[in-house]
Amino acid sequence: MDGRLYLIVTVTFCMIARLAFAQFCDLHDLFANCSKRDLSNIPQNLPKNITELDLSENVITEIGARTFNRYSKLLHLNLANNKINSLNSDAFSGLNETKVLILTGNRLDHTKYPNNVFRPLKNIQELYLNRNMRKPSPFEPFCHGNPCRYSDKAFSWLVNLNVLSIDLCENPEFGDGFLNMKNLQNLTFDYCLVCELSNKTFSNFKYSNVKVLSLSRCELYKMSASIEAGIFNPFSNVTSLDLSNSYFSLKHALKLLFPFRNKTMDMINIHRVSRGSRTISENPFKIVITSDMMQYLKTICVKTIILSYNGIVDVKPNSLFVHDHPECFENIILSANSFSVEYNQQYIEVIKLSNAVKNLRLFDYSYVPLQFSNMKFILPPNSMIVNNHFPSLYTETKHPTNMTFILPPKLEILRFSYVMTGSSLFSLVLKNTKALKYLDLSHFAFQEFPDIFMPEGNVLEHVDFSGIDSRLYVDKGVIELMRDVKTILLRDANLDLTFRERKNVFKYFGNSTINIDISYNHLVTLPKTFGVISNLEHLNLSFNSFRNFPKSLTSLYNLKIVDLRFNQLLTLNKMVTQWADNVFQKTNLSLLLKGNEFACSCENRDFLKWLTQTKVLLDTNRTRTTTRFVVERFHDTFSDCDAIAWLRIGVICIVSSFVIICLSAILYQFRWRMAYFFYRKLKMNYSIESDDVEFQYDIFVAYASDCCEWLIGTLLPIIEEEWKLSVCVKDRDFPVGVDRADTVINSMRNSKFIIFIITPGFIKRKWGKFEIEMAKYEMFEQRKQKRIIVIMKDGTSKEDVPIEFSIMWKDVIMIEWPGDDMNTENVWYDLKLQLG
Repeated sequence: MDGRLYLIVTVTFCMIARLAFAQFCDLHDLFANCSKRDLSNIPQNLPKNITELDLSENVITEIGARTFNRYSKLLHLNLANNKINSLNSDAFSGLNETKVLILTGNRLDHTKYPNNVFRPLKNIQELYLNRNMRKPSPFEPFCHGNPCRYSDKAFSWLVNLNVLSIDLCENPEFGDGFLNMKNLQNLTFDYCLVCELSNKTFSNFKYSNVKVLSLSRCELYKMSASIEAGIFNPFSNVTSLDLSNSYFSLKHALKLLFPFRNKTMDMINIHRVSRGSRTISENPFKIVITSDMMQYLKTICVKTIILSYNGIVDVKPNSLFVHDHPECFENIILSANSFSVEYNQQYIEVIKLSNAVKNLRLFDYSYVPLQFSNMKFILPPNSMIVNNHFPSLYTETKHPTNMTFILPPKLEILRFSYVMTGSSLFSLVLKNTKALKYLDLSHFAFQEFPDIFMPEGNVLEHVDFSGIDSRLYVDKGVIELMRDVKTILLRDANLDLTFRERKNVFKYFGNSTINIDISYNHLVTLPKTFGVISNLEHLNLSFNSFRNFPKSLTSLYNLKIVDLRFNQLLTLNKMVTQWADNVFQKTNLSLLLKGNEFACSCENRDFLKWLTQTKVLLDTNRTRTTTRFVVERFHDTFSDCDAIAWLRIGVICIVSSFVIICLSAILYQFRWRMAYFFYRKLKMNYSIESDDVEFQYDIFVAYASDCCEWLIGTLLPIIEEEWKLSVCVKDRDFPVGVDRADTVINSMRNSKFIIFIITPGFIKRKWGKFEIEMAKYEMFEQRKQKRIIVIMKDGTSKEDVPIEFSIMWKDVIMIEWPGDDMNTENVWYDLKLQLG
């Protein structure tokens, strides 16, 4: 029971302890990550059994005595990028098992380490003390000649050390304590502030077994007319030497290779050891390589040689291209120099070297400004010289030539980028190409792009023709080299101009292509044939002029990255966003959209919402964050969009109402005419009568009730009894129970004359307009038989006559009936005359 209780208490204590220091560090197994916590002291509440502790990027200023006694199991301790300026003599007490100690980027003085500070580190294998010295400002005097003696007694305890990274002061002295570093294999001088080196500088490293020596970025080295050749004598076992960006000058750097003559090495890096602003007359930046300068390098069997950016302008015979062990070369980098190999002697040496470097895998001859094409010269004003453009009398005109070049059999990478030359090739036949996988001709200043043939087979995986006008090679056989290439780079290749000429580079691309970069081409669209590259995974379309997402891409479902940064995209339509979501489910698609002009418009509402809802990986360079801000205020931002929609609906309703009202008014205005039209079409089989038609009535009288007395007492007796004419009167002759409209139409059809008695009551009468419309229609249908007589009575005048008569004024007989019955003799005469 007591055992169980003890176990519970122990577990509980561990959990509480974990929670206590969790606020400071992250624990994962035996690794404690305490970086970037603003710690000023070493935490003492971490588990004792941790093996790795990261305290980098805090504000620790000193390491006190026995600070790490608690962590005796530590194997890896990282104290980089703090502000440590002091180490107690017992700072690392208890770290007997530690193998890696990192003190990079602090403020330690290599000349003031306590004698026993590194004594506890009995098993230390890697020690990083670099970047602790302060770099002087450009305006601060330096190189005073004062010696700085490293704390050799402190370093004397590091007998098992394999890797040491430390700074190199201006005039260093390494004492006898460094003689004990017999197991040292990798020595790096990071902040190299040395001003002078001599044969004695590194003499106490003579018992070490350094294989890798880095003395790079010694930018303050004092240029002199000569340099001692035995500086690296203590490092005679070095196989990898890095002198890059240390301004010894190329002439002196090649002399420093004296201890390595006739030896085998992995790498010699002499990149930019000359600098134009740090030269003297005896040691200029622009240099001509001679056989004397190459006397040590030529004897070394080295795998990788880097001589780039050293101001080499010419190569003497039997120098740069002549080596005792060319079969050792695997990588040769000669970029950023200015020498040519066009001359006979140099060319012959290059051909011989090419046949001898049987193990060469990489050759780089880039950034070489040899000759500008189409050079133009100006002359001073009023010059007697007419023209400086005449060709030399002794220079043969260069014509395109054919060339066959045998490559080293194992060559995999061939790079000729940014080469400016005046030579012109018509065709180039490359042999031994079975290993060539990488071909970079980007920005090569071709006057005429050659046809490149590989008769022994093409296994190219990477081709870079960036910076070369695609119109130069689109019609040539070289384009067929891209058929099975995996990576194709055609940046800044004027593809837009090629497409305008109806030529298509992409038609030669096959299903093997998985990576294409066609940025900087001013493209606004892609041809449909682009969609056949079905296995494409990475596509760079940045810095073009696309206003819409290329439609041909929506047929590609293996894409992993589409780079559309810095185009002119305004939105992505629904078809594109659905395609992107579908592709993401298969390949975790990344869509890079930085630098486009996405508008927060009503038309883009769905796209902006998609940006925050999709799982497609979007770049976070201010693209997604700003749109997320808009979406979070979606209602406020786009509230006007719905108002516009309702406004449109309202306008449509108003216009529709107006049209309906107008149509209704027209229908109402002509309602009787239409009623009569449909009546005739639907209910009567009507036919126009001939001239000899017989009528049932002589007269049809249309009247209102306010003239019934006059009609019955005066008009009818005279017409019917005296003039013997038959009259149809509605109140007397219309049959009972029959539709009134049918009766009116039939009565008018069967009457020869129609008389309208216009009185104030008739004007207001509803059926009056119907009778007028029917009379008009009857008159137009039977113009020869029908006559309409209008009698204006009871004070009505022509102005009171219904407007419906206006269309037939010339066919209507108007009779104005006097109000006094005593003066009607002339009126009766006119009426009788019209009816006769």
